[in-house]
Formats: sequence, C-alpha cells, structure tokens
Amino acid sequence: MTDREVAERAARAAGSVALRHLGTDLHVEVKSAEPTDVVTVADHAAEAAAVAVLADHRPDDGVFGEEGSDQSGRSGRRWIIDAIDGTLNFSHGMPAWCSAVVLVDADGEPLASAVLDPERDELFSGARGEGAWLNGRPLRVRDAVALDQALVAVHWGFGKRDLPGVRTVVDHIVDDVGAVRVPGSGTLELCWVAAGRLHGWMQADAKAWDWLPGALLVREAGGVAIDVTDGVPVRWSLGGAAETVERLRGLL
Repeated sequence: MTDREVAERAARAAGSVALRHLGTDLHVEVKSAEPTDVVTVADHAAEAAAVAVLADHRPDDGVFGEEGSDQSGRSGRRWIIDAIDGTLNFSHGMPAWCSAVVLVDADGEPLASAVLDPERDELFSGARGEGAWLNGRPLRVRDAVALDQALVAVHWGFGKRDLPGVRTVVDHIVDDVGAVRVPGSGTLELCWVAAGRLHGWMQADAKAWDWLPGALLVREAGGVAIDVTDGVPVRWSLGGAAETVERLRGLL
C-alpha cells in the first residue's frame, strides 16, 4: 500500500467516525484563550481512528495529532492528523469541515496527504511528484485572473485579527480582491483551490495541520503554495496559481 493510499484510509477512518457523531451530544469545550477554538468528543474519537490505521500500516513512522496524539517513530517520517478541521462549523451543523492526514519527511515537508469531506463524500489526495486527485479525477488549479476578478479564501477571526499587520492586510484584501470567502476550514479551502473552485488562499500564522495537507495538493495540482516571512511581521501562507500567489503576495 502506498503512502497516499494509507493517508486515504486514515482520512476515511477519521471522517467516518466524525460523521457518525453528527446530531449527537458533542460535549463541546473551548480549548484555548480563543473562545471559538473548540474541541468535541468527535475530534478525539476521529483522531483515534486515524491513529489506529497508521499504527497498522506505518508502525515505524511518528504520529502527531492536533488533539494530543504524539508518538515518536524510527523512520524519521511523521504523520500529522487533523481529524476534524473546521470543528466550529462541525459543532454548529455547518457542512464546511473535513478530516485531513499528511505525511511529512524529516525536514517537515509533505510527502503524501488525503483530505475527506465526509458530507459530500469527496476524497482529495496526492503524493509528491505524483499529482493530486478528487475521487480519482486529476486536479488542476484555476488559471490566474485579475485580482479584482479573483475568488479568494481567507481567515481572520479571533486569534488572527490581532496579530501584527493582519488588520492592514485584511483592508488590502477587502479593497482589492474580487470576492472573499471565509468558510472556516483552511484545509478544505486549499482543496478547493487545488480543484479550481477558488483562485487563491491566504492565512496568517497557519498551523501545520491547517496548511501542509492542502499545500501539497495545490502544488501537485500545478499551483504554488508558499510561506512568506520576509518583510512581514507575521508569517503568511499563500496558495494558488503562480501568478495569483504573486498578486496576493503584493497585498502583504
């Protein structure tokens, strides 16, 4: 079984468990100083399901989960799990959430990833140098257009908007981008960029589990996914066609 296939199996395991929890008592808790940063029993159960798949198929690799799983491995490689990305949406019954798994090498660069949108039964997956797919269909990023015609996903909620320089950048985005979308699941948004549903994506201080799975898919779909640290007070991550990314970078 290839790494991509293992990622797909782990993402499906997590997503299936999460989906079964919809409509039940989720025991929602706030897990940080950010009041909208929540966790549910479904997050923990879904993460455990993904960890079990990885233990069976890649026992020598390390594992890190957003909700607490942290196991070292002998191979130098590590799997990163976000069993429910978009937990706030999930806990409110909004269908913009997903289950994501990514394998990174010893340098922290993604090798393979899979992202399942359980409510639409859409499985996005890819591997370095091998392409990206949605339910077996090859993905391709959308060609660049003028920025005032572009559809771009961003996130600047509580915890992001007070980071240095973010409010200024948000003003630039609102002024210059044709249409802004804030679905609330960074990984799923990047999948939509890879699938050509969005022109671009940008987020300040993106966490590895919100960035790496989708970044690989964007790259393998012919796009660019980069971190920008030079000349900005906080790191911004950008994804899209090469020209789109350059135009978004100009907003920083």
